[in-house]
Amino acid sequence: MANLHRRGDYNSNQRSDVKHKLDIEAQECAEGVIKEIFPEHVILGEESVHQPQGSAEWLWIIDPIDGTINFFHGLPWWCCSVAVRHHGKTIAGSVFIPEMSLMYEATCETQAICNGQVIAVSETREITLSMLATGADKWDLDGRAFRFMRKISEMAQRPRILGAAAVDLCMVASGRLDGYFESGIYTWDMAAGALIVERAGGRTDILKQYSGHRMAFLATNGHLHEICKNELLPMLEG
Repeated sequence: MANLHRRGDYNSNQRSDVKHKLDIEAQECAEGVIKEIFPEHVILGEESVHQPQGSAEWLWIIDPIDGTINFFHGLPWWCCSVAVRHHGKTIAGSVFIPEMSLMYEATCETQAICNGQVIAVSETREITLSMLATGADKWDLDGRAFRFMRKISEMAQRPRILGAAAVDLCMVASGRLDGYFESGIYTWDMAAGALIVERAGGRTDILKQYSGHRMAFLATNGHLHEICKNELLPMLEG
């Protein structure tokens, strides 16, 4: 927050992405805190993805700024996401949305909370009355991503593309969205948010796993999970 005046301080600005200096600095900050306390633990971060992880017993997963393009343009819909896995199981996660002063947290043994208050997914049971968030990455301009957008538009009362997966997942966890689907996101985008959704009573699924920590991912309030999965999964096979 002390660096909001540096929104335009990037290393590269391309049509499909912004590589921001604060992404790197924020990750270094998070890594420093973790390494000070757990020097032997392994870290997977968006800005250090090429470092080897192997079969680490303890793995920390960091997205220093999820929603970098939103941050760059001045939209408050961005966050910092950190999760930790033990032998492959996510045991804790937190997502902080600085400009909204919202701190979402969960562990594998506790309920999800926001700013210390227990949260829960929505009770929406009719898909036609739901609000579903998704994305439309420019890596897939042949229309694949937009086919998913059309399908979600047909299913839901309203679709939304908001531009920060971890924030969207927290909105599912707190009942403000009924579901979230992305045809291609990364482990650091969903690791913390997925646990928060699950501990708030929702469901999550990796519908398809790709190389390079990339996947097609679905999270819902649980009531709408099977219908969303049944509609979207066949499209991934095409």
